[in-house]
This record gives sequence, C-alpha cells and structure tokens, in this order.
Amino acid sequence: MLYTKSNTRTPLLSMIGGKTKYTNSVEFVLGQNYTTEEGAIPSISETASLTAPDATFITRNQNTNVTQIFMESVAISYAKKSNMGTLSGINIAGQTANPQSELDFQVARKMDKIGRSIEKTFIQGTFNKATTDATVNKTRGLVEAITSNVITASNAPLDIWLVNDLMIEMKSNNADITGLTLWLDTVSLNQLNGSAVENGVPMGQPYVGTYGMQVRDLLLPSGTVHIVLGEFLPAGTVLLLNIDVLAPVEQPVPGKGNFFLEELAKTGAGEKYQIFGQIGLDYGAEHLHGKITGLSTTFTKPEGRKVFVVNAEDFPTGGQTE
Repeated sequence: MLYTKSNTRTPLLSMIGGKTKYTNSVEFVLGQNYTTEEGAIPSISETASLTAPDATFITRNQNTNVTQIFMESVAISYAKKSNMGTLSGINIAGQTANPQSELDFQVARKMDKIGRSIEKTFIQGTFNKATTDATVNKTRGLVEAITSNVITASNAPLDIWLVNDLMIEMKSNNADITGLTLWLDTVSLNQLNGSAVENGVPMGQPYVGTYGMQVRDLLLPSGTVHIVLGEFLPAGTVLLLNIDVLAPVEQPVPGKGNFFLEELAKTGAGEKYQIFGQIGLDYGAEHLHGKITGLSTTFTKPEGRKVFVVNAEDFPTGGQTE
C-alpha cells in the first residue's frame, strides 16, 4: 500500500468541480449586476394619469475574472523506469512492486500539487489582468472578491451571533441566505462549536452533503448553515458561501484539452513531460457571499454549558455554568 504524509485535500474544488464551465478567452464574464428602483406607494390622480411619468433606465454592470496558467514537469530516468521490479522493505512472496508505473505515479502526485495550488488560488488569489505576454494573469479568489458583506471581529472568537449577524447583513444586501456554507479552519470551528454548546444549539452530526463533502449543520435564528472544514483560509477569516453559484472555468488548448500531459524533447538517458492547464474561478455576484475577518486565532475550551434560571434570586440577570 502507498501512504502519503502530505495534505492533498481540495474541498472547494471537490464541491464545485462537477460544475465546470469553459471559455475560449482569458477573461470571462461572471454575470451582470443591476439595481431595481425601490417600490413606492403611488399618488396619481386621474388627471395626472393622462400624462406618462418620466422614463428611467436600469444600468447593468458586467463583472469579469481571468484564467491563469498552472504548469508542472515530470522527469524519469531510464534507470528508474527499468527498476520497477525492486521492492522496498521486506520481500514477501507474491508481493508486487508498488507503484507499477513510475510515470503514472509521478504524474498523479504532480496533479495532487496542481489541485492544491488551484484550491489555494480560488481562496486567496489576487486579481491581475495581464497587459503583455510577459505579465501574469491571476484569477481573483474569494477572500479578495467579497467586499459587500464583511464583518470585522476585532479579535473576538467566532460565535453563533457573528455568523447570524453576517446572514442578516447579507439579507439586507438582497442575497439569498438559504443553504449557505460556512467555510472555516479548525480554530474557528472549535470556537463556533464551543459557542453553540454554550448556547444550547449544538451542531448536527456530520453527513455527506449535496456536493459530496462531509458537512455539519447549525441552526441559527436566520436559518441553517452548512459547515465545512476548508483549506488555505487566512488566519482569523471565515467565509459564508453560496456554493450554488461557484464554478471553475477552464480554458482548453485546441486539439489538446486542459491539464494535459505531453512529452518534451529528450535530453540524456531519460524522459521529461509537462502538465499544462488554465483555470479560473466564477464566483457569480460577490454580494451573494460574506466573510468575517479579524477573528481570534486561538481557542479556549468552554468550562460548560450556561443554564439560565428564571427568577432565581442568586442569578437575577445572568446564568450559572453546569
């Protein structure tokens, strides 16, 4: 058996990979935003109705992102290719060399690295649109993209009320707050779980959600959120995402596809290959997501669950801990 000591998790890419879109241009459209005039109670007389009101025009704004290049190389000597029958460790009868193909193994590991690189880019990527062939296209990640719905925690730990406040903020900006996914790291997860226990609303048991990842649910006053342990989040930051509008956008090379393997020119006693691909993130309208920044990056275990005693003389306004 082969075992890896490396982290190969790509939860975001795993959840949205089945919704891949394609583009034949580096820059691609995320969608168009517009604002509808607020409703009002009309005050129009019969006489006034004989004259049409002044016309207004709804303006749309088009938002874009870009794909960027991901590349890796694999080199295998002829000696390595011819030595695949050698076993590592104790030679047990009937055991075969592991792996069977050194090229397949090395390519798979490079794809693991590319997957992690894409995951990090989709979270932390900073936008840049190249103006020359010598400059770099960089796709905008979620942390940078989300600007409308932001709460600064001022070094407070993550609790259920901060998440609920963010949902209220998102709703005030006309985002759909049903089925949102809270993307966090282990510290924030522990903080939130401690807050949930203290407030008597523990998280549900883990289960495999719609997009194939293990999630837990937390019922808040503003609705239920799905909780996923993410990767590459900046310390003290959590994201509240509408997964339905997220999608990777690939830019295939005609006649070759995307993330393809091709052999390079031979140099010496071996073979060299490269993996090439172009991909970016479609996050829809950024106001459909939210984030909390400036959270505490440490976790203190709660002493117990708070129990509030109604009309107790010793605890007229507070609570006691079990």
